[in-house]
Amino acid sequence: MAKAPDVSKLKRALMRSNTRLLLSAVLLFQFAACLLLALKTQPLDTQALLFAVAVPLTTYLFSTLITRLWPVDRAIIILTLLLCSIGIITLKAIAKSPTTPGTQAKYALLGLVAMGLGMGFIRLMRRPGKGLTLAMMVLCLLALMTPWVLGSWKDGARNWILLFGGRVSLQPSEFMKPVFLLVLASGMSNRPRFLRTLPTLAFAAACCGILLSQRDLGALLIYFLSTVAVFFVATSNGFLTLAGLGMGAGAGYLAYRALPYVQRRFAMWKDPWSDPENYGYQLVQALIAIGSGGLFGMGLGLGSPRDIPLYHSDFIFAALTEEFGLVFSVCLLILYVLIIMRGLIAAMNARTSFHSLAAFGVVAMLGLQTMLIVGGNTQLLPLTGVTLPLISSGGSSLVSTFFALGMLCGITSLNTEDEARDIEQIEIRQEAML
Repeated sequence: MAKAPDVSKLKRALMRSNTRLLLSAVLLFQFAACLLLALKTQPLDTQALLFAVAVPLTTYLFSTLITRLWPVDRAIIILTLLLCSIGIITLKAIAKSPTTPGTQAKYALLGLVAMGLGMGFIRLMRRPGKGLTLAMMVLCLLALMTPWVLGSWKDGARNWILLFGGRVSLQPSEFMKPVFLLVLASGMSNRPRFLRTLPTLAFAAACCGILLSQRDLGALLIYFLSTVAVFFVATSNGFLTLAGLGMGAGAGYLAYRALPYVQRRFAMWKDPWSDPENYGYQLVQALIAIGSGGLFGMGLGLGSPRDIPLYHSDFIFAALTEEFGLVFSVCLLILYVLIIMRGLIAAMNARTSFHSLAAFGVVAMLGLQTMLIVGGNTQLLPLTGVTLPLISSGGSSLVSTFFALGMLCGITSLNTEDEARDIEQIEIRQEAML
């Protein structure tokens, strides 16, 4: 039975990444931004005033308590909470109703619970067996198919389900992202040969086929590209990876030829000004908002972000850029890059192939989703209808992302414990030699 790692060694390992200054800066930003929103109106905005106390307090307590419970990467925790708070602050500044930021804050609290569950779950799952992997496959496929029974067409897609008489709406493709990643990591761990990956690849293809039938193009791209990325890291097979990308490109071309709404999206991507009052209206307004913000923005709570359709979800990056400016938006993207870099370090330091692929899958999916929405808002890529992780309004995406990042943090805690155990064993051997 392995000896429990010494607490003092865990603390020394954690001290390599001192995050006190980062946490102080984040708490100051959260307090100042919420207080500014509270003082902008007469009388005082009580909801913003409540956020000025609750958001920094929650950030401090959660980041402190979690790191005392497990030796997780505290920087990932703090950066995650910072991005989430930016979303709440932005929604508070631009939303038409106080219900929107209030609901987002409630989902954020639920997301913190999901993050804790994700940490505990991945710590218990050193390597899922075939039975558990099969169960996750079935769960994911059934969940993705539920919109055909409980959903309806909305904005050209059928990817939402309505529960409790329509009072609660969920997006299964968002909730199943962590499960999808776990199946990929389990099926492709320990450098398997191509034939051994066929069941996992068939499962991924089935998921993509379901999403295509529901016209959920954003989720389809994320699932497909995540599969390709994990496959390449797991097998190092460049030829088959390129072949998979080629097949995906071919399927995309066929979809373009067969589906008129895909053709419209590409046409509006190439020239949104050709139809600025109809199909190109969203992108045109987003580009105007980004240009209006300039380098340093119109100011918190100023500008006209509500002119952008879906400003609170699909186009929140454009609305945020108008409020805070291009400099802040670039810094925002750097925050995502920092999380991805620390996630890649966790993947490289993981002791099991399963945990390594799971950590890589989380950051790959996070990066792909961020790239798709930012590219869509800035006309670098066609619009796909995905949300900006941790910032866009929406409970399904927020809770799912928190759970996935919780798994990543759980893997960092296992890495730290393994490293501390190694240090302890080295010290024991040195004492024995003396």
